Amino acid sequence: MAHAKHLSVGNNLSFIGKLAIMHPLSATYFPANIPRMSHHVNVKSHTRPFMGTKLQPRQGIPAGLAAGVGMLMVWAVAAQLWGPGAQTLLTSIGAAIVPAGSPGLQMAAGIVLHLLIATGLGLLFAASLDRLDARDTLIVSTFYGFTIWAVSVLILGHWVHVDAVQMSRSWWGLAAFLSFGFFLGMYANWFGLEPAD
Repeated sequence: MAHAKHLSVGNNLSFIGKLAIMHPLSATYFPANIPRMSHHVNVKSHTRPFMGTKLQPRQGIPAGLAAGVGMLMVWAVAAQLWGPGAQTLLTSIGAAIVPAGSPGLQMAAGIVLHLLIATGLGLLFAASLDRLDARDTLIVSTFYGFTIWAVSVLILGHWVHVDAVQMSRSWWGLAAFLSFGFFLGMYANWFGLEPAD
């Protein structure tokens, strides 16, 4: 009698154990199921492809040149209307390169230096810009121009050309730097890749 009761209790416990394993919440009580679930989640989380950059690195050269010319035009017009004059601005920059040269040579040297710096900044922009839509590209590129202005005026001002920095510390100087970033964004939207789906 006792042996039959022992078998009955054992069968009941075995049946309850099978129900527990079949229950949807069994993973909570049986950790052996957890590695399979977490492995499945980890595999799915790494299936998103890399979107890539919007511009090829080599496209940074024409992008920087185009944005540099556009910024130069904005800067020259603003300096002529509200600043010391476009010729004075460019000559003062070129005087740091050819201090003994004529005003025409100094102005040409200032333009060349400006375009070289713009090309380098364009290469950096092309190598780091994600594949964004047109609106986000313009927002990022314009902020890039603001960042260049802040770094050059507030941080590097003691080591770069003092006159150029002083002239950049104005609303029209800030507008010229913002236009540089905006022109970079326009180039990226025109010649760059569309955002990936």
